[in-house]
Amino acid sequence: YFTVARTMAKLTSAVPVLTARDVAGAVEFWTDRLGFSRDFVEDDFAGVVRDDVTLFISAVQDQVVPDNTLAWVWVRGLDELYAEWSEVVSTNFRDASGPAMTEIGEQPWGREFALRDPAGNCVHFVAEEQD
Repeated sequence: YFTVARTMAKLTSAVPVLTARDVAGAVEFWTDRLGFSRDFVEDDFAGVVRDDVTLFISAVQDQVVPDNTLAWVWVRGLDELYAEWSEVVSTNFRDASGPAMTEIGEQPWGREFALRDPAGNCVHFVAEEQD
């Protein structure tokens, strides 16, 4: 273990990478259902954007990868986002047959809901402290 001298450099953002056996299908869900825009789309890699958040989607062959992919996104207006998406995504998270969201609940890191996309990724949307 050693200490690195810090410079004036500043980390400014990070991009979660979701995985899918069908990248085009995943992009369609995030854009057509959830209001993201296509940033770029290749056969095996894509980017979608909504507001200040970018998500990358990478192709995989084995379903075990998306079934075990998690990401967290902080949100202003968590309740409004939940209401918007509950119009187009099931709120029965226990039904694993397709996309679904959990109810909003308290976690040690804040109020959140989780969304499972058609590929199997689980993305948690957490309220910023202003909510």
